[in-house]
Amino acid sequence: MKALQLSILLCFTICWLLPSSDAGRLASMQVVQRLKELEPKHAEIKYQIINYVSTAKFNVVHQADSFYRRVFALKEGSLTASILLEDELLYQLDHQLASADRSCLGMLRTIVDNNMNVAGVGFTNCVNNVETELDRALERAHKALQLDESEIFYQRLLDVFDGENIMAGPDAILAKLQNKANAIDGYSKDYITDIVVVVDTFASTLEAMRRNYEQCVNKNERILRTTYEVSKSQLTEICLGSIVP
Repeated sequence: MKALQLSILLCFTICWLLPSSDAGRLASMQVVQRLKELEPKHAEIKYQIINYVSTAKFNVVHQADSFYRRVFALKEGSLTASILLEDELLYQLDHQLASADRSCLGMLRTIVDNNMNVAGVGFTNCVNNVETELDRALERAHKALQLDESEIFYQRLLDVFDGENIMAGPDAILAKLQNKANAIDGYSKDYITDIVVVVDTFASTLEAMRRNYEQCVNKNERILRTTYEVSKSQLTEICLGSIVP
């Protein structure tokens, strides 16, 4: 009878322990499976961030190149308009009647040339301001995109085993792996958000610089136009000339 009771107790004990042991081993296998699922994601985040940084640097260079082209177009347009003004007034001076004061016309010709030279100083000032601002903007963008790549390359994955036992406590490792997955997602979002902000800020800065440059050259051109109007008045009122067709 005692032998039967002992056998029943032993059988009950084995039956009770076996499911628990099997569950523990299943959790241990889940750790490995979870690692296999997480590793590609872990690697993909590194690729994604590195590619994103490279693309961002390319975009900055492309935007700077486009900015230069727009500045050149503005400069060319304003310079062309200024030369046309000069040509128009020189045409007037070259086609005056004999009754016009020749010495006075000579002085006006000198004034026209000097006004163009002064306008050239204005154009140079506009360009210098743009170049200084562009250098600063590029420096800020470049510095912001010099990310510490060690943070990317040395992201640890197997540190979830530190102080743990995959056989005795797999659940603790699984919990760490979940935290690791959440951290990787957050890390990626933070990095990409920061990169987008850098590129967008650089683009906004360039647009503001373009507007400032356009205002600068337009103001310079307006001043030059004013001096030519004064010279035309001097031609008719002082030099005894007239406006010829």
